[in-house]
Amino acid sequence: MKKVLLWMYKNSIQKPLFFLIFCVGLSSCGIWHKVKQFVGLEKSEYIQNYSFREINSIIDRLKTFTGVPYKTGGIDENGMDCSGLLYTSYKLEGFEIPRLSKDQSNFGLPVSIDQITIGDWIFFKTNGSTIINHAGIVTKNKGGFDITFIHSSTSKGVREDNLTNKFWNKSFVKVIRPFKN
Repeated sequence: MKKVLLWMYKNSIQKPLFFLIFCVGLSSCGIWHKVKQFVGLEKSEYIQNYSFREINSIIDRLKTFTGVPYKTGGIDENGMDCSGLLYTSYKLEGFEIPRLSKDQSNFGLPVSIDQITIGDWIFFKTNGSTIINHAGIVTKNKGGFDITFIHSSTSKGVREDNLTNKFWNKSFVKVIRPFKN
């Protein structure tokens, strides 16, 4: 490839044409994305810290708690709050994460709405709160705000909801991709 490019450059009458062909060739490979990221023309991809197997295992664990009632400070089948749900599920899978939603919300890198994937953590300020007071984990993303997440609702316990729901959409603050401990 290198020899072909060198030959094309030396034998090219029109250097701009070579440059155009070279750029088109680069755009079809990963190097071009790295160059654009380096010069700031493109945002870098978000790194997924957990493997797909780990994420699926964590989500399967979260779903086993479906129907468990809400209990402030709770971390077991007798009752759990939203951050307790995440904390317990990760702990049972062998991972240590912060216990409180306000701390969990800083335990990762921010993710833009178009980059959200299964396993990302989603945070809310509910009922007029001025601080993050609710957390969940993304279980499905169909694009845009059509995002399903599992959490522990104060009124209905552990369940899945969708960000298109007016209450959750209005309370939405941010999504992060959690660090792996």
